[in-house]
Amino acid sequence: MKQILLILVLITWCSHIDGAEKGGKVVCFYDSQTLNGLEITRVGPNELKPALGLCNYLVYGYAGINKRTFEVESLNPHIDLSTGLNNYHNVTHFKESHPAIKFLLSIGGFHDPVDKDNKYLKLLEEQKRRGDFINSVVKLVKEYNFDGVDLGWEFPLRIEKKNRTKIGKIVHAIGNLFSSKEDKKQKEHKDQFTTLVKELAAALRGENKILTLTILPHVNCDAYYDAAALEHLVEHVHLMTLDYKTPEKNEEEGDFSAPMQYVYGREPEDNVEASVKWWKDNQFPANKLLIAVATYGVTWKMTKDSGKSGVPPIREADGPGEAGPYLQRYGRLSYYELCPLLAIPSVANDSVTLLQRVPDVSKRQGTYAFRPATKDLEGIWVSYDDPEVAAQKARHVKINGLGGVVVVDITYDDFKGTCDNTRTFYPILSAVKMNL
Repeated sequence: MKQILLILVLITWCSHIDGAEKGGKVVCFYDSQTLNGLEITRVGPNELKPALGLCNYLVYGYAGINKRTFEVESLNPHIDLSTGLNNYHNVTHFKESHPAIKFLLSIGGFHDPVDKDNKYLKLLEEQKRRGDFINSVVKLVKEYNFDGVDLGWEFPLRIEKKNRTKIGKIVHAIGNLFSSKEDKKQKEHKDQFTTLVKELAAALRGENKILTLTILPHVNCDAYYDAAALEHLVEHVHLMTLDYKTPEKNEEEGDFSAPMQYVYGREPEDNVEASVKWWKDNQFPANKLLIAVATYGVTWKMTKDSGKSGVPPIREADGPGEAGPYLQRYGRLSYYELCPLLAIPSVANDSVTLLQRVPDVSKRQGTYAFRPATKDLEGIWVSYDDPEVAAQKARHVKINGLGGVVVVDITYDDFKGTCDNTRTFYPILSAVKMNL
């Protein structure tokens, strides 16, 4: 009898391990900038605890590049370093209680301002600069006990013509700090980036550390990524399959920001499936590709000329939507800012200030919510991934043999569990985990 019980236990244990391997990875991006915000928005170590049981990787953002020395440096030293709040150590200390999680330091990710010379391109061009960068990366991850590095290299964005509103001009001016002009040496930079990844991967491997890549939105993959050459150099690739449409890109037309599939009449490359297809077509294995789920809504300001139906695309929009009370960012609402604004269908006397939610019945486009403009109220239109859409995307990953899901950013999820009566902490992250 004891032998039978032992066999059953072993079978159960082996099944659990096998399921964990096949279930897909959950990568949690965590931006320490949260600790610069209002107290109610701060996600420190205590607030992180409920999320850790749902993450296979925690990617800590963000570090940048010193434009003079080309060495890596914290973008928030007063938060990250031991001379400040020591949050690097506070987070990697969780390895003791969560040894299965890999803690990575993310570099770049469009969080590191660049000027017209773009230090990310200049670094690639000289062996010494690459060497100085690599040595500094290895030193930093060892000092703060990270398991490796995530490279979100800040290549120039595809150039697109845009019409700008007054607020949009302000937003664009800020955005210009994080981009550069047309790159006339794309081929050289593509080859040099492959060389950098090869050299960095070797250096990290020597310290038993890992390397991942993050592919940022609106970067020309053909121009900068040799997918086949990168396959054996990185653990996996995070495809930032979000922000295909934003008010920064098109201020006068609101639309789905992260559709799963092609939407009629839109650009054929502006959807998750198209992003994945490019990498697969270029000989990168599907099981090393992870797609992104956003924990925030992308917003546009609706005008009276935008109509009342809310059906996208929303014409005659007037730039980014009004900033929320906590993030205080035009054109973006965290999920915990958005969910209190949504009307409840069963409540007939919901306030006219609330937004009407339209679920994604097609399972192709994403959820949206809106409030038409009136003489008394400013209109708003929001495209976002709610827990239902997050679950759909996770199931898509599972069915199609992809590597997993990246949740961007867990500090924008409902980390206090206030969005509904279930008191679910991190509902978007939870939906991803439950459906992989």
